[in-house]
Amino acid sequence: MAEFLMQWLWLLVAFVLGALVMYVIIGMAVPAESEEDAFSDLPGAREIGDDA
Repeated sequence: MAEFLMQWLWLLVAFVLGALVMYVIIGMAVPAESEEDAFSDLPGAREIGDDA
């Protein structure tokens, strides 16, 4: 049982590290935009707070 838990723990650690690496890579590759610019790029999107 202990071996299974250790393997599962290492798998979880590998997943978290992989997700962190991808988060950093995407953060460097995709420039940050303002919220208005991000929504204006979406087709058919409306501004936040508009009721129409």
